[in-house]
Amino acid sequence: MTMPYITDRSRTVFDTDAWLAAWDGNTVERREPTGHPLLQRLEYSPFWHGYELDTDLGRIWDRPVLTVSSLYAGYGPAYLAGRPEDVERLMDHASGLLPGTCGLLVLNLPLEAALEWATVAQPDGMIRLDHAYHRVIGTGPEPDLRDVHKRTEFRRRWRRSAEKGLRLVMESDPAPERVEEVVELANGSAERHDWPVLYDRAGFLAVAGMPGGRLVRAEWDGRTVAAFVGMEHDRRFYLWAGGMDHTVVQEVSPYLFTLYELLRLGLERGWDRLELGKGNDAFKRRYGFTGVELWSLWYAADPSDVPAYRPKLAALHRRLGAAQGA
Repeated sequence: MTMPYITDRSRTVFDTDAWLAAWDGNTVERREPTGHPLLQRLEYSPFWHGYELDTDLGRIWDRPVLTVSSLYAGYGPAYLAGRPEDVERLMDHASGLLPGTCGLLVLNLPLEAALEWATVAQPDGMIRLDHAYHRVIGTGPEPDLRDVHKRTEFRRRWRRSAEKGLRLVMESDPAPERVEEVVELANGSAERHDWPVLYDRAGFLAVAGMPGGRLVRAEWDGRTVAAFVGMEHDRRFYLWAGGMDHTVVQEVSPYLFTLYELLRLGLERGWDRLELGKGNDAFKRRYGFTGVELWSLWYAADPSDVPAYRPKLAALHRRLGAAQGA
């Protein structure tokens, strides 16, 4: 199921100082700080490049672009949308940084928040880049995963994997070799979809080292066959990035097993939601996860830039929608 917006305006883990500090140390994006924690001058992002590759549009920007939030954050700062004075201050600050750029992108807001933001500062373009998926713990096709009498494909594949010895491991202080495994699996997943390398060791170490940070692994016969970096925050668990070993899928289901185990764990720990992040849309919908549309607002650095970039952004919006099945 895809929902166009959410009304929950609580801050997510991506609004915390810990996340902002952790992501500040990544090396996969080329960017410069601006003196404001929410604003970056972005020269290159592998994530944006992946969108360009998915749509066969070629390079969209020919100069740096300012961003509010990061393409790597699961959600943008939706909480700000209900605070018009803060939006105005942020936009005023950004206006002084626009010369020499292709404009400002306010990234990954749920639709309701994007529309509220737009009433404060009218954008020159508005595009849906992605969906963020989640599951409210204890709901969905299997409202209570402890009910052993329910039989679904999800449960059957989890049970088959468990019987073959797959187990979930969560680590708050992972060994360096485990971090290397998750980096390799995550980048392998990107490469399978013809995307550039998305992650680096420094970024994974920083995010896993946040308060509530965890390395989540599916282990089979002493091997890591799926691994993710996750973060527990405010009664939610966020799977941020990871991947799996596709050579074992004829025997076990490491991704589904991991999700099932986390949903079970969420019942025990009192989590409200399991957040799955972006990508793999059809799979997540198939297994009962709800997608929230993520919209981004573009503000031109100069009115003369609008005819050059707005048609490209409109084409990006259409083609990404088609690719994501939206």
